Amino acid sequence: MRILIYLALLLYTNNIVAQSVTGKIIDNKQQPVAYVSIQIGPTYGVVSNEEGDFVINIPKENDSDKVIFSCIGFENLEVPLYDFKSGTYTLKEKVNVLDEVFITNKKLTPIEILTEVKKNAPTNYNNETVKETFFLRSSFNNKVIDSKFELVKSSLDKKSTLKDINKDLDSNSKKFINRSSKDYAESYGFLYQQNNEAKLFIEKAVELKNKEKDVSGDQMNKKLIEVMKRHLEPDATYKVKSGLFPIDDSLKIKNSSKEVRTGVKTASLRNQITSLSTYLNKFYTNKTLDFLTEFKRYTYTLEGYTSFNDETVYVIDFKPEKSSAKYYGKIYVNASDYAIVKLQYNLADGEVQESVNLKFLLGVKMVEDQVKITATFTKDERGIYALNFVKKEQRTYMYMNRPLKFTKNKTDKDEETKMLKINLLAEINSNSMHELFIIDRKPINNDEYKKFTEKEKYDINYLEKYDASVWKNYNILAPVEAIKNYD
Repeated sequence: MRILIYLALLLYTNNIVAQSVTGKIIDNKQQPVAYVSIQIGPTYGVVSNEEGDFVINIPKENDSDKVIFSCIGFENLEVPLYDFKSGTYTLKEKVNVLDEVFITNKKLTPIEILTEVKKNAPTNYNNETVKETFFLRSSFNNKVIDSKFELVKSSLDKKSTLKDINKDLDSNSKKFINRSSKDYAESYGFLYQQNNEAKLFIEKAVELKNKEKDVSGDQMNKKLIEVMKRHLEPDATYKVKSGLFPIDDSLKIKNSSKEVRTGVKTASLRNQITSLSTYLNKFYTNKTLDFLTEFKRYTYTLEGYTSFNDETVYVIDFKPEKSSAKYYGKIYVNASDYAIVKLQYNLADGEVQESVNLKFLLGVKMVEDQVKITATFTKDERGIYALNFVKKEQRTYMYMNRPLKFTKNKTDKDEETKMLKINLLAEINSNSMHELFIIDRKPINNDEYKKFTEKEKYDINYLEKYDASVWKNYNILAPVEAIKNYD
């Protein structure tokens, strides 16, 4: 009888710890709380999304009997693991009552606090060789301001064909004007970092996109090529160039309906991830974040105190003092060890984060004039801090006036060269958001780093509507409503 009871309890327990828990986190005013850390043990957990929602797969084996919800400005919420189930969880705002001893001993000016941050940074943020498990979600909202396709040169003999091409080009270019599109890209994998080097392994990558409605610059190129396929020889292949840059050496005219995009360069995604994470982990050596290094450029105000994981945190507000300053925002500093636990900064009005103007040389212009960053850092058992989550929102204006040249590949050396040249003009405003969640971070030795070889390319799976099974059993950012309703 005891054995049967034991087996029943064992099966019941296994059923509990194997489950996936979904929930929503709100405050006392019933408002969602974004980017809350939900931890089971010191290294296992997720963060809530911008709408306060979370999904977590409870590990079958773990070293904790409780779940801890933590967020700056709120009291920690502890829930017994056996009582952790899908539902709504409420966090209480932390009311800070500081005693006179703390105020007397820690009464520093904002500049003095930030000086201590710089002094202690090399110890607080150890530059070690690590393997990080990451999840990256990007969203893109593009709107076409202007669009024009124009045939400028052709070796085709038939005038009727040229007339049809121009008619198609004109019709398609007008379809893009004032059109908007939104799509999402998600990837999961491992980032290996050593000093200033990095290697990437991508376990899974997906894009949620309506290809027919997409109005990104890359998609406009593809649409233009699709138009041309209707007028080029069906059994031939073509070299495609944009100015001096080759796009395809053997474009096939026959249509294909691939649901997987193959041969995507890994380096591009690696650079995107490291640009979000590495410079924040090494902020004390990064001249871009001058509000942490060039104190004379800014005005700092100690707004007050808050808490995080039951530790007191300074809240410092900063804004430009001189014209050379580009940012404004808030810095949250742990009062006990002077580590930054949260960072929020915006690009000031009228400032430009990045600008490329090759309009007259290459027909390209890009201006990034709105940037907003939110980043949080967590401390491990050794007391070492590292980036846990970063969100980057930005607005980018893009202008492109580029030629596309189609040259038929000869099957016979005596064959006459056949070529078409078309101009593509596009002006696009793009609002994007990138959310990088570092799920796990483990130190590795130099040999482990050297043994790993990064693959040059990876594949992306396309989805036209939300599919909950894609990330089943993965601990990632929960999908927002816009993703779940994407169709």
